[in-house]
Amino acid sequence: MLRTKSFQKPLIVVLGLTLATFLTAKPSTASVFTYQGDTTNQPIWRRTAPGDPPILITGERDGTLGMSVRYSVFEFIVDQSGLYTFTSAVPGATSPTNGDWDNFLVLYQDSFSPTRQLTNALVASTAPNDGTVALSRELDAQRQYFLVTTGRRVADFGAFTNTISGSGQIVPVPELNSIPAMLVVVGVGSILFG
Repeated sequence: MLRTKSFQKPLIVVLGLTLATFLTAKPSTASVFTYQGDTTNQPIWRRTAPGDPPILITGERDGTLGMSVRYSVFEFIVDQSGLYTFTSAVPGATSPTNGDWDNFLVLYQDSFSPTRQLTNALVASTAPNDGTVALSRELDAQRQYFLVTTGRRVADFGAFTNTISGSGQIVPVPELNSIPAMLVVVGVGSILFG
């Protein structure tokens, strides 16, 4: 009987530790964030050339002024460091090589300026012919990132759907023009509920 008790005690401890591990372990939660936009009637800039990181602005290699193309900027942070994937699809794209226009993505870290195209640019990529562009990059938690969706050529602009997926939550940063509206709502709320 002593033998049985001494065997049961370690078994109970192992069983208890196993149950505690399974009951307290949290599964990894991948996150997906999708948004839509349109570069039609948006500002223009001389975009970067493709690269990881890009080292040229379009037209620099051949000595021309390059192309001024329309662009849209999405500012965000992530709450967990890790690998994130970015895809951009245009209407009509059923594969990486067809769609209404040829889109191009540039990812920036910390800041974005349309007149300082290479500053803080991490990676730039285009679709092979009017389709879906994709790129991946390791991101740091709580740093600002800017995903610029633009056209490959002057005539490339229109609606797009971008998807960001990765190991943590993707959190949009409010645009400057929405901050006054948020301050008004907060101010009115403070007065009413004071």
